[in-house]
Amino acid sequence: MIPAQFRSLARWPVPHYGRPALYMQGLVVIAGAFVLQWWPSVPGLAIGLLGFAAATMALEHLTKPERAIWIAIIFALFVLESHSIIQDRNEHDKQQAQATEQEEQNFKVIANEITEAMRRSDRNFEQTMMRSDRIIAEVGESIKTETGGDSFAFVSFFPEPNERFAVIITSHGRYPLRQINVDVSDEERRTQALQEYIKHPEGDIESAIRTANTYYQVPFLRPQSPELPMGQVQMLDTYPFGTEDARNFTIAFSSFNGYWNERLHLRRINGKWYQALSVVGPTAKQTLHPFIYFDPNFPEGKALAEKDWQRIKPQPRHP
Repeated sequence: MIPAQFRSLARWPVPHYGRPALYMQGLVVIAGAFVLQWWPSVPGLAIGLLGFAAATMALEHLTKPERAIWIAIIFALFVLESHSIIQDRNEHDKQQAQATEQEEQNFKVIANEITEAMRRSDRNFEQTMMRSDRIIAEVGESIKTETGGDSFAFVSFFPEPNERFAVIITSHGRYPLRQINVDVSDEERRTQALQEYIKHPEGDIESAIRTANTYYQVPFLRPQSPELPMGQVQMLDTYPFGTEDARNFTIAFSSFNGYWNERLHLRRINGKWYQALSVVGPTAKQTLHPFIYFDPNFPEGKALAEKDWQRIKPQPRHP
């Protein structure tokens, strides 16, 4: 029989300092502290300990104090695992952010290098094109200087006291002309030759027409310049006045830079001769915009010259 004074103590559990569960508790606590101290950011260790603690709780019947201790340990392990997961995720995000930032910096460096390389390439290309343009311009100028470019010459007639005209050729433009061929066709003489052929059709019509033409060759004409602002002037021949007060000439030119044509009108008014002329070519632009010259005292000469090439009109451009 148990004495009455010890019956109340018999209801309290016997201390379990020797029970395995208590040692397991201490082991789990020490392991948890070790994990918190040395590997606080490694997820999975605490969950393993938590599983070990749960398995230990099932081994034998635990008292309420032991069960409370195990619940506290499990809660602590849960908090530790949650902290480890969150810390691992934060470190992962930080590493990803650092890696992304590093990649962006590397990309910026590469992009800057590519941009600078493209700028250098553009500068080199621009410099190359500028040199090419200068070379082409120099070559073009050299070719124009050799061929005559858009320069041309025109013929004018100036009256002299001996009832004859001085036939003058004048250069116009900033390039010299070489090997100029000039074919002057007198329309009055041509009309007379045709009338003569009609009277005597057994003759040669081509020979009759050629009698109205006079040919000249000019080796070289200097261009317009500060020394020759009006161009080089050279006398070719003399030509008789004729019996009419109106003389018209068609003049064809050729040189290294192509062909051009002139219409020359002479009018005798009150005993004085006046002239007006127009030139088309040698370039397409000059064909659309003829060169016109007339004596200042011959106002009608401008209208006369403007009628020469009315059939030449700029063609409309179609898309």
